[in-house]
Amino acid sequence: MSNEIAEEEIVPPPPEPTIPKHTEFECKYLVEPHLLTEFKKIVGNAPNLVKFLYVEGSDEYWVRDGAFARYRRAEHGLDNGRAELTFKTKPEGAKNNIIRREINWRTDITPPETIREGLKDLGFEFNFSIYKTCHIYNFEDATLVFYTVFDTTNGKASKTDSFAEIEVSEERVSDMTEDQAWAVIEKYEKILEGIDLHPRNRMRRSLFELYVRA
Repeated sequence: MSNEIAEEEIVPPPPEPTIPKHTEFECKYLVEPHLLTEFKKIVGNAPNLVKFLYVEGSDEYWVRDGAFARYRRAEHGLDNGRAELTFKTKPEGAKNNIIRREINWRTDITPPETIREGLKDLGFEFNFSIYKTCHIYNFEDATLVFYTVFDTTNGKASKTDSFAEIEVSEERVSDMTEDQAWAVIEKYEKILEGIDLHPRNRMRRSLFELYVRA
């Protein structure tokens, strides 16, 4: 009989799952409007900047049974003419809006009234509208945005807020694990810590939750 003891077979742990397609992975931060200049200075000088866009346009939010659709139209800037219908949902029991399922449909050639009538036929009702001015910086792994929101539901700009946003690249996020996606968020928080973009300041509520009419 052999005295050799067979070595235990070492089974490697299963690989960490990657993030599903059609996932939005982003953090928002409420910021003071005067920080725009410092934001642009920091981000404009950050390494590996791919593209800058300035865009203005309206977002209409439509609701149905707690869900919402966002109809977005770029009216000024480098993305002028782009239109998009977006549906977003967050996981059951989620305590924030950092990771959500997001479906985007380009609607550039469809007249706005056709989109609105289609939303009505699907059971959605108009709830509120906002107008956004956006400074958008695209990097290979993320998009950084500073934008100001004007509540225009009553036909004129009233409530105004400014936000910064770090979103993991839509094209690359489905090839990442959650840990890798968080590493991207934390990298840009570190770059922008001078304007107080820290983990403790990540917003839990979405723009929809901030502006929705009951």
